[in-house]
Amino acid sequence: MSTHRSVQERSPANDDRPERATTASGPLTELLETAAESFGGHAALVCGDERIGYDELAERVARLAHGLAGRGVSPGDPVALVMRDTPAFVASFFAIVGLQGRVVPLNPHFKEPELSFCLRDCGVRAVIADADKAGVCRDLVSGWDEGVEIIAAGDAGPGAPTVEGLIAASSAMSFESARPDDDVVLQYSAGCTGGAKQVPRTHAQLRAEADSLVATLGLTSADALLSTIPLFHSYGMGTCMLAALAGGVTHVIFEDAHPFVLRRDHALQVVERERVTVLPAVPFILRLLADAPGGGDLSGVRLCFSAAAALPRPTFDVFLDRFGVPIRQLYGSTEAGAVTANLDDDPAATWRSVGHPLAGVEIEVLDEDGAPAETGRIGEVAVRSPAVTRGYTGLDDLNRTMFRDGTFLTNDRGRLDEEGRLHLTGRKRMLIDVKGDKVDPVEVEDVLAVHPKVSEVVVVGVDTGVQGEDIIKAVIVPDGACEERELIRFARERLSNYKTPQMVEFREDIPKSPSGEVLRKYLV
Repeated sequence: MSTHRSVQERSPANDDRPERATTASGPLTELLETAAESFGGHAALVCGDERIGYDELAERVARLAHGLAGRGVSPGDPVALVMRDTPAFVASFFAIVGLQGRVVPLNPHFKEPELSFCLRDCGVRAVIADADKAGVCRDLVSGWDEGVEIIAAGDAGPGAPTVEGLIAASSAMSFESARPDDDVVLQYSAGCTGGAKQVPRTHAQLRAEADSLVATLGLTSADALLSTIPLFHSYGMGTCMLAALAGGVTHVIFEDAHPFVLRRDHALQVVERERVTVLPAVPFILRLLADAPGGGDLSGVRLCFSAAAALPRPTFDVFLDRFGVPIRQLYGSTEAGAVTANLDDDPAATWRSVGHPLAGVEIEVLDEDGAPAETGRIGEVAVRSPAVTRGYTGLDDLNRTMFRDGTFLTNDRGRLDEEGRLHLTGRKRMLIDVKGDKVDPVEVEDVLAVHPKVSEVVVVGVDTGVQGEDIIKAVIVPDGACEERELIRFARERLSNYKTPQMVEFREDIPKSPSGEVLRKYLV
């Protein structure tokens, strides 16, 4: 397998940089405790006008944990976070971790069927939700045999328990040390009503990812990282929240990021004002920044990363031309966290590559027989890392296929070049890229298939000409009279907006091979 040395050995930008938090393999709470001891009042979080030092963050977490314990949260309990990116998200995450609970981070833009599926699937015992989602969550769990505590972030009405109220009313508690191999986060892969896969990760796995990012990227307390990536997502959680904490970095949370197109000028001003040095994003966000009508000085950005979708060359070019900052690709997954990063001295020459493995990570490209492919040959990307999950919850057959002898078979296809860089070429099972979000067509098919006027359905992605910004099309064999807007409305009521088809095509039949396989290439 191929390995890659730390960027600290490669980049002169790391010379004479301030100290960073020491790495270890203990529970996640040690990250916060070590950072509070090492960096004190140095800004841990910045969100709008709010600035929170590491010591203050640790105090808030310890108080909130005490308050949650008083509301019945116990070790092992799954606690869902249905929250936008705010300091309350970070405090809630670590308070649950401190109580040895299990964090279930969910997309706050999920519709009720998606939320209901995830809450039931994980057996949630408490939910911390934004004020506008708290009532929805309360209604979803109201008929359950087991009581579920609902806590709001923000004002949810008279008498409703809130994050802010628990912090104010509670004293700080001390945390008992969790075992590194205990599950601490339960995430969901793409698809949350039909083909969802629950991905548990342990303290040790998340620590390994954070420490690997710190070591490879040379993160220190001199850095400020702006996150435009949702913190419930593995990219935002690992590369932004956890890596920032592990390195003593100032984590700048971009407030009210949706819709980003209306906030991009403000985002550029935040980068300049906070002297941001690390900018992880997705291609869609980076293109919007490059096309923003306003201005901003990005000369302090030493690392700009793109992940979650393929980076189009025009986006790379226009961003570099405008800001003088090259976009470097980063690659990872929910199952493994961050895996590779392009840290080449000349990223313009290797812009297409997602780079070398992070510190402690090994990758191979395997042929159809599972043997290492020759250099330059395309095969399936396999990852071996201390950050990789043990497997999906309750899916033993799938685990035997995708997790072999400590190696995770990613379902991604790619090749290694002569220098050991990874180049991604596609997926074995097609997902649809929608502005940085991944959509499983099977999930959308499962929703539309239950409509009484749908006899058969296939969902595909239609190329818009802009890489990573496909349009979702549903191809329908109707059962009786049916209209496009009727089906789109039906899907929108049950799926997040980004998963909802934008086009519906009606056909008399679906093209299939002699073996019965759907010929999707004739549907796009």
